[in-house]
Amino acid sequence: MTQSEWLEIGFKNKIIEIKESEEVVFVDAYKQWFLMKLKQIKDQSCDRIEVTYNRYYAGSCLVDKYVSQITEAEIIDFLTCCILQSGKMTLKEFRRCIQIVNNVLVYCKDLGIGGAHLYDWDRIKRYLPLDSLDVQVKREYAVPIADVRQIIDLVVNHEVYSVKQDACLSLCMNFYLGLRIGELAALTFQDFDFDRGVVKIYKTESKSFERTADGDRVGRLVYRVTDNTKTIYSVREIPLLPEVRFFYDRIKEHHEKMNYDSDCLCYDGNDVVMSASLDTCLRKLCLLCNVNYFNSHAIRKTFATMLHFNGTPTRVISDLMGHAEVSTTEHSYILSYGKNYESELNYMSSSLKY
Repeated sequence: MTQSEWLEIGFKNKIIEIKESEEVVFVDAYKQWFLMKLKQIKDQSCDRIEVTYNRYYAGSCLVDKYVSQITEAEIIDFLTCCILQSGKMTLKEFRRCIQIVNNVLVYCKDLGIGGAHLYDWDRIKRYLPLDSLDVQVKREYAVPIADVRQIIDLVVNHEVYSVKQDACLSLCMNFYLGLRIGELAALTFQDFDFDRGVVKIYKTESKSFERTADGDRVGRLVYRVTDNTKTIYSVREIPLLPEVRFFYDRIKEHHEKMNYDSDCLCYDGNDVVMSASLDTCLRKLCLLCNVNYFNSHAIRKTFATMLHFNGTPTRVISDLMGHAEVSTTEHSYILSYGKNYESELNYMSSSLKY
């Protein structure tokens, strides 16, 4: 048995007493851990952790307890209350909630802070009302091809939403690029290399709070373009189709016509948040084009789905999407086209030749 295992038994059975000066309450341990996370992960990820902590932990009986005195039963009671009192906690929220208490205790254990214990989380979960979690997966469909054609026609030939023409053209272009909304918002004319026939994706627009050295929020959410993408795998070059060149030229012409002094493709003459403006623009565009509303991420998923249904290898699609794992592309981005019986019939008739 290792020394750390002996010490854990000693702390748990109160054979080894911890001096009061060495004790630390959960809330203080959380603050130390959170400051460490601020240096390791993206700002917006830290914002999500803070939101979860404030929603479920702040004011609870757990935060004022010494980490050495937190028991498995108390963790089970705390998480049970979180699930039942929230009404319909999603599985993603639950994972964030359990991540905090687990990671804080692991942090304390690794640094030898306050005699924290580690627990068997599989055993803890057996006593939680996990059936009360909202784990229903919403069935998603790719944007119908007819709707895509209608939107492109009305934007290009009729300027159906003229005050946001560049944003509309950028959204239409994205059916041929499959970018995240932040990547599309950060896209500039200099990112296109027509000599090599590629567009370089290496930056994104993100939102997060400014923070003090102690990790406290300062002011409101700040949107900024950063020279990095969601992951290192998202830095990529996407081959340019003729349709992309067409939209690029139309956007360039509109910039010159309006005398815009901005290098961003989706600029509309106002100093606004590009990604938020694109989302708002898309909602209005769907209404004006008389098509069912879909969000900006549906364009990205439609891009992947179209490639898949026309025989593109999943590995190639995954690389174009900037995914670290092919399984992400397969499970979350290749959708159904709904009641596409004609296509299904073609596959069946060509395949089922017994």
